[in-house]
Amino acid sequence: MSSSTTSLIILAVTIALFVWNRLPVGVVAILTALSLFATGLVDSATALSGFGDPVVVFIASLFVVSEAVDATGVTAWAGQKMIEVVGDGATRLLVAVMALCALLTALITLNGSVAALLPMVVVLAMRIGQPSSRMLMPMVFAGSAGGLLMLTGGPINVIVSEAAQDAGAGGFSFFEFALVGLPLVVVTMLVCLVVGPRVLPDREHAAGSADLSQHASRLARYYELHTGFLPPAGAS
Repeated sequence: MSSSTTSLIILAVTIALFVWNRLPVGVVAILTALSLFATGLVDSATALSGFGDPVVVFIASLFVVSEAVDATGVTAWAGQKMIEVVGDGATRLLVAVMALCALLTALITLNGSVAALLPMVVVLAMRIGQPSSRMLMPMVFAGSAGGLLMLTGGPINVIVSEAAQDAGAGGFSFFEFALVGLPLVVVTMLVCLVVGPRVLPDREHAAGSADLSQHASRLARYYELHTGFLPPAGAS
């Protein structure tokens, strides 16, 4: 069997595993590299070179940052501040959510920003009496456009920058993508505000998520914790 035929078979199996979606993406990628090595299509150094590639390391670090943003409660704090500053008007809140998602995407990629903001946006929609479907879809569109605001907006930005540098054209600067990304974000937000209410479904889940944003202050009020959850001065 020729090398090209073997490569095509491995490629077809890899695509089938991705479509099947029963194995983690990382497992499929590693199995593919091992298959190429086992069939002699690549040597060991080439098969393992991806683990030291700057793009792979950068993408892995983005997942760490996005998980840290969510785990530390930054998104919940941002949602609370958003209502305090913007108010509970549906249009103003939607603009703020889209802008926040675009900014977060520029820092931690679209998947990380949407995963971090999703619970907060659902709760915000419940608090203002809006269907969450009419806030989530515009948020995703704005976040997708926000991926072109900075170099860290997505893996593709880094790959393109690395390819341009390897070709001798020089890599892109950190904010150079914003020349296209900023107008795209503005146009996307305008389209969502004008067309969104006409085409997005009025859809809600039967059971919404619990809004626990005020739970701590409510406990402090019920138990008369005038100094918050800290012990009073002089207590052991």
